[in-house]
This record gives sequence, C-alpha cells and structure tokens, in this order.
Amino acid sequence: MAMTVVEFLEARVAEDELTAQAAVEGSPVWHAFYDYRDVKDGDGHYVVQADSAHPSVEQAAHIARHDPARVLRHCAAVRAVIAELLRREATGEADSSLEDVARELAGIYADHPDYDAAWA
Repeated sequence: MAMTVVEFLEARVAEDELTAQAAVEGSPVWHAFYDYRDVKDGDGHYVVQADSAHPSVEQAAHIARHDPARVLRHCAAVRAVIAELLRREATGEADSSLEDVARELAGIYADHPDYDAAWA
C-alpha cells in the first residue's frame, strides 16, 4: 500500500527530529565563528572545528544556520500543518489548499526513496 503525503511527512519529520536531538550535546543553538570557520553551540562547545581548509566560511555559516534548534522549530511547524490538515479532514472542512501545502512540504524531501513524484 502506498504511503500518503501525510504519512510521508510524519516519517520525515520524525527522522529530522531524531537527528537534530542526537546532534545536541550542549545548547541546540549554534554560531559560526568566521575568523576560524569553527561552529560552537550556545554554551561555547565546538560542534565543528575547522582545519586549515574545511569547512569554508560559507560551510560553517550553513552548518550554524541549520542548527538543531532551527530544525526542531521547522519540525513543529510541519506538524502543525499536518494537524490542521487532519483536523479539517476529520470535520469535513477539508480543502485542497492545505493538501497543496503538504505536497509542497513533501517536496523538500524529494530525494528520499519513499517520495512519490505524483505529489509534485
């Protein structure tokens, strides 16, 4: 049986949450220190420590920008969309706009083997 877009999103969000939570040793908030291309958490612990070439300044900024705290906020937002979609379906208030949003959110994970191209 094929997975629905909601089931697919719930599974991807659960994976993202687990990965983000596993990445937190100290603070889930990370910052890039551009002089050294290092990334430290909010408690000052190294998350990524650059060698002479890697990560680049841009890579360090990207790693810090997508810290566990941001990923967890993203997961909560996707869960809120899913909850509203399911609530509307259960009460007979469903409309295509929220399903369209869910399909767009699923597109974030288009490289996942369970992604259904028909959702695009």
